[in-house]
Amino acid sequence: MRTASSDDMTGGKHGMAVNTAELQWYMEDISFPATKERIVNLARGNHAPDGVLDLLKQLPDREYSSPDDVIRAAGITE
Repeated sequence: MRTASSDDMTGGKHGMAVNTAELQWYMEDISFPATKERIVNLARGNHAPDGVLDLLKQLPDREYSSPDDVIRAAGITE
């Protein structure tokens, strides 16, 4: 399972310590557009850690057009 060190992580608006690269890693095999439910399920299938899954579960329930769309909705800044 992939993990990130606390040195390279930033908090999103939901208070999770997840960075852009980590989130993209767990969304790697997702075809967009995709619903929140599909993104969460596929990230779980990619063995995303609880912090990533918790962040994805808190996203608005809608269809996302790209990984960047998910990252913006999650409020992750680097």
